[in-house]
Amino acid sequence: MTINPRMLVLAREAQGLTQQDLAKATGLAQSTLSKAETGVRPLPEADVPQVAKVLRVTPELLTWQEEVYGFGSASFFHRKQQSLSQRTLRKIQARVNLLRMRLVRLSDGIAVDTSLKIPHIDIDEVGTAAEAARRVRAAWRLPMGPVPNLVNIVEAAGGTVLLRDFETHRINAISVWHPGSGPLFVLNEGLSPERQRFVLAHEIGHMVMHEGDLPRETAEKEADSFAEELLMPAAEIAKDLSGIDVRRAAALKPYWRVPMQSLIIRAEHLGIITQARSRSLHAYMNKAGYLVSEPAPIEREIPQIYKEMLRIHIEEHDYSVHELSQVVGMLEEDLENEVVTPSRRRLRLVP
Repeated sequence: MTINPRMLVLAREAQGLTQQDLAKATGLAQSTLSKAETGVRPLPEADVPQVAKVLRVTPELLTWQEEVYGFGSASFFHRKQQSLSQRTLRKIQARVNLLRMRLVRLSDGIAVDTSLKIPHIDIDEVGTAAEAARRVRAAWRLPMGPVPNLVNIVEAAGGTVLLRDFETHRINAISVWHPGSGPLFVLNEGLSPERQRFVLAHEIGHMVMHEGDLPRETAEKEADSFAEELLMPAAEIAKDLSGIDVRRAAALKPYWRVPMQSLIIRAEHLGIITQARSRSLHAYMNKAGYLVSEPAPIEREIPQIYKEMLRIHIEEHDYSVHELSQVVGMLEEDLENEVVTPSRRRLRLVP
């Protein structure tokens, strides 16, 4: 068994461990691990199972030859990474890479027919992020008014959405689109349901306008503007925002399915209220605790593609949990937490 040094590093970083941590947990010398990770000397084959167990992967995963990618300019440029430790950043990047690799392996042999696609739009050609959002709404044939289940739409366009614990509130989401794999949106599962929709729309904006391009200082503002127009089209929401206050924002929230604060900010950006009025309402919401937890949360949109891939392998391709664990490189007990076998409860798609 030939260990790929890059996968050994990736699996370790995905657990948030240093070489010293891994050495202590496995009883190996740190020098042995260091040489294995740099490719100077292979990890002794007898030690591979123990190392894999500590890293919560199969020994076979450590032999995978997939490329390891950074986040790229679109999904991680000018985020709050400066306030996060390098260990946290590496942990998130490693976990997203492993998710992408597992999705690619699960998709082998599964024909996916998508009726839509996530386009790439040159923002400099169309002029504004809002115009890019209008074109996406048209391409996706969205009805007037609020966007229905956004997660379902993204997955119908060939994307995969996953909810995961980032173990920090400083990063809301990561979106990546690497060679050989489809668009992947990993959202912080700690987001409220309404905030999740806005964050996903923001990430779609990055994917549509910035993916594969050089970093630009205006990327975050453009993604926000895109999300506002995608979820709250100016031509349709302006009349609803007239005279907006906190009470009216709470009344509009179930219909537009966005955070109350987003409605207030949208009113400011459309010139319906002044910046001073927006700040006053923001202060009121902060005092009431609404910036931490808004009243009347909407129903959460639950991703389905990943679950469906697991279901197909178990129920239609007749994989055992053990066999499927070899495909995705996960320990069986970890995989069992994500898959429901026919003997326990049948998975089904939620419309």
